[in-house]
Amino acid sequence: MKIRIRESKDVTVLDVDGHIDIDAAEFIETVGWILKNNKLKMLCNLENVELVDYSGLSILAIAYKNVVNHNGVMKFCNVALHIRELFKIVQMDKVFQCYDNEELALLNFDEKILELERRQLRRRFKRLEIGIDITFSPKKAGAKENQQCKGKALNISGAGLFICTPNIFPIRTQLNLEISLPKELIPLEAEGMVNWIAEKNLQPYCYPGMGVTFIKLDPQIQKELLDFIDKNITHRSET
Repeated sequence: MKIRIRESKDVTVLDVDGHIDIDAAEFIETVGWILKNNKLKMLCNLENVELVDYSGLSILAIAYKNVVNHNGVMKFCNVALHIRELFKIVQMDKVFQCYDNEELALLNFDEKILELERRQLRRRFKRLEIGIDITFSPKKAGAKENQQCKGKALNISGAGLFICTPNIFPIRTQLNLEISLPKELIPLEAEGMVNWIAEKNLQPYCYPGMGVTFIKLDPQIQKELLDFIDKNITHRSET
């Protein structure tokens, strides 16, 4: 993967060329360097990107969250249809703002629009550290009840959660999830996909476990989840 950096008025444009996969960690480093130089508006031009795999999705999400945490904004343009479909599968199409061309994307770097997007994204990416019960099972035809597994969500956000459990499924496995929020009699139901697995040497504090991205979340359930996260983060900050 190659990245060319250029400026268009007050927007930093990253022309990405190649594959965004497990070997694309340079993207995170480049975005970090841009942020250190106090440039908070970024446009990723993916016109010459042919492949984004699930490892690449994680890399994009990490870089994107870093920008949001610095009160910046990142948008995408010239995204191939099959890559947009991948964004849609893991519900990142609701997070990444994608435009058909660079000119249209640059027009949308309006300050009023940016402030609204920042508020929405900060709320979506808030992560609550909490231990709540999770029941999950592989989403596939003919799945039996005895395939249901249990674990604890060590943290949760509007985009996904980390489940501490000895029952690990391979990356890309789709799961049916039941999230038991405190004081709620009926668990919240969602569908997710395993996008990373904890390694004992690298993440001993959460091993064994796996990170899961939401791929299907009813809007009302999502609102309940985000309200729960907001309420508990606010409560903790006041105590």
